[in-house]
Amino acid sequence: MQKKHFIISLLILSVFGLGTSLYLVYNHYNPSLEGSVCDITASVSCTILNSGIYSKILGVPVAIYGVAWFIVLGILSWNSVRNKKNFQKLLLWNAGGFLSVFYFVYIEFLLSTFCPFCTVVHVLVAVSLILTIVGYRRL
Repeated sequence: MQKKHFIISLLILSVFGLGTSLYLVYNHYNPSLEGSVCDITASVSCTILNSGIYSKILGVPVAIYGVAWFIVLGILSWNSVRNKKNFQKLLLWNAGGFLSVFYFVYIEFLLSTFCPFCTVVHVLVAVSLILTIVGYRRL
């Protein structure tokens, strides 16, 4: 697979992640009385996690960090077309994002509640890291 295919794949992932994170931001600020589309049970719920005590870091909803992360992913992906040094920044960004996933999954286990949309974000971050590692090795 050529470098541009990795970049295109990462750009697509960043768009999906951005959309998912934007939904979670919306859900944070506008929780539905009937629950969100991903509120299935008390243990599978976006709203419970998105409105609980761990839903903010430094007063900012974690979903906003997700929005910012995916925007930066898209920018770094686009810029990595130019040279290997930019691809190294992309690799570091993805590694940091993947490490943050461990914290968020820990919170889900701590609260015994899992958020399907958060899980989508976690998978997108993991796939992004894998793609970046494979792309970096092929440069």
